[in-house]
Order: sequence, then structure tokens, then C-alpha cells
Amino acid sequence: MITLTISSCGNKKNSYDEIASSGRTTRTENMKNNLTTFTNKGVMIGQMYGTLEGIGWKNEKSRSDFFSICHDNPAVNGYELSGIESGKKKNSDDLPFSWIAKNAINAFKHGSMIVMNWTAPDYNGNKDVLKDYVKSLSNFISSLQDSYGIKVPIVLYIYPVDGKSWYSQLSIDKYKKLYEDTKEMLDDNKVTNVILGYSETYENNAFLERYPEDAEIINITYLQTKEHINIKEYKNTLATFLPKAISYAQEHNNTLGLTTGIESIPDSNYFSNILMPIFERHRLAYVMFGANHGDYKSGHFYTPYPGEGNDKIRGFMKLYNNEHTIFLSKLNGLYIESK
Repeated sequence: MITLTISSCGNKKNSYDEIASSGRTTRTENMKNNLTTFTNKGVMIGQMYGTLEGIGWKNEKSRSDFFSICHDNPAVNGYELSGIESGKKKNSDDLPFSWIAKNAINAFKHGSMIVMNWTAPDYNGNKDVLKDYVKSLSNFISSLQDSYGIKVPIVLYIYPVDGKSWYSQLSIDKYKKLYEDTKEMLDDNKVTNVILGYSETYENNAFLERYPEDAEIINITYLQTKEHINIKEYKNTLATFLPKAISYAQEHNNTLGLTTGIESIPDSNYFSNILMPIFERHRLAYVMFGANHGDYKSGHFYTPYPGEGNDKIRGFMKLYNNEHTIFLSKLNGLYIESK
């Protein structure tokens, strides 16, 4: 084990971040190992931008729509990093990177797991441009440190396959090569606080074909927007692909996370009758709901908020009180070495 000593000019304190034999920080390595063992305890419940924005609010201290409903916070917080590579101040969801950085650090300090997606722009085959992109990404990730210089462990999904992005149109071999090249660049940039994952939006049974062997965690995204709601199809789709995806992850010594939700929650029994049986049957590392954003009239929400129907809130509370779900208050020791 190697200890990095960092001198903090602001408060005159020496601080350190331990490096494991893998080359990652010990907290990052512990998180990776614990993701497997924690699936025996239950599934961590989180949300994209869960503590950064919600219905009718943005970037308010100690606020989340989760907390407004159940007086608890997400165990997992997700963020999109698209735009960081180009030096933009805001990401593709119009949220400042300064907010994202501060929010992620604060969530880590409270024990949450941090998930970040990088939906990268086309570098048009220019390797130097790609290197510059990855350098900017690396600098941002490495800068995520608390006041003691402890880096925030990140689950990073590079090039999440969505069927629409330029890299989703690459051949399987070219996609894997791009992934491997980017991993090498992150290593060259001495990024030590990342677990590199593979993420894919579910579209049909031919999924996970692009899975790169270097990936250490898998995420499947399956969201229904309010314009395309089909609850029967949603249930059948989850029942079809989840067992296959979990089996695939286990065969590759990985864990599986699920990003999901039905926008506007048209069925008040969604959480209790559709999701809870899944959590009881399948071992998932986490379930992360889509983001809540906009005003009260927009309908852009995947979890309830105050005033959005008592039936939906009661359904969410059943999920919260289920023994198989882990919200922040029950998430203990994610970054500590398991004995």
C-alpha cells in the first residue's frame, strides 16, 4: 500500500490518499469489492442528479426529492459529464460542472456511491483530439477531492451505448478498441479513483454484444418516457432481460446495475407491484431512477415529490420500507475494506 501525501495550502493540513496494489485508491478498490458482497444485503436505490435537482428546485443544500418523501437520501447519485471534454461550463443537461463537482463530493462524504456517464462527442478519427478529450475528463475526475485530499471513488461509464450516439454506430470491434484506447489514456493520465464500467440502453435481445473485457461493472438502462408508456411491455421486458444480464455479469465476475423508471409514474403500484418483486428475486448492485427535473406541470419525474399524489407516495414508501432496498441511511461501509 502506498500513501500519497498532499499539502493543503488553504488550511495548512497535510492529507493523504492511500493507493492499493491495483494502482487505485484503497477506497475505490474497496468499493469495487464491496459491490459484489453488498448484493447479498439488498439493492442500493439511487437517482440521476438525485441531490442536485428535482421538481421545482436546483442545487439547494441538503435537498432531494427522496428526502422530501421518506426523510432519506439516495444511496447512489448519477451525473452526466458530456461537455467536460470540450471545456464547457455546463453539461448536456444544462447543469454547471461546478455544481456537479460540489454535489458529488458532498454525496461521497455522506457515504453515497457516485456514478458518472461520459457521452463523448465524435473526435472524427483524430487521436490527438481524443487524447485532449480524455485529458480534460481525467483532470475533472481527479479533481474530485474532499478537504483532506481524499479522491471521490467514481463508477465511470464511458461511451454508454444508446443506439443513437456516433460510437453506437461503430462496429463491435471498433467500439471495443475505442473503449480500450480510452482506458489506456485514463491510466496514462494517472486516474486512480475510477471503476470503469460498460453501460447500454436495452433495445432488443441482442444486448451486451459490445461489452469490453476491461469493464468492471455493467449498467443496463431501460426508461420509458411519458410519451411512450406501455406498462405491460415494461414488465415483460424487465422479466426477459434481467435474468440474462445478471447471469452474463456473473459469468464475467461483474455486478449489474439498472437505470430505470417510467416517467410521470402512471401506475401508483409501480414501485410495490412491479419493482419490489424484481428486487426480491434478482441480485442487483443498484437501481438508479431517471432524473426529476423541471416545474410541477412538466411531468418530468421518475420518483414522487411532495404534492404528487398520495397513492404514488405510498407506493414509494413501500419500496423504501422493503428489507431488500438500501437507501443512504442503511448504506454502511461501502468504502471500507470488508473483513
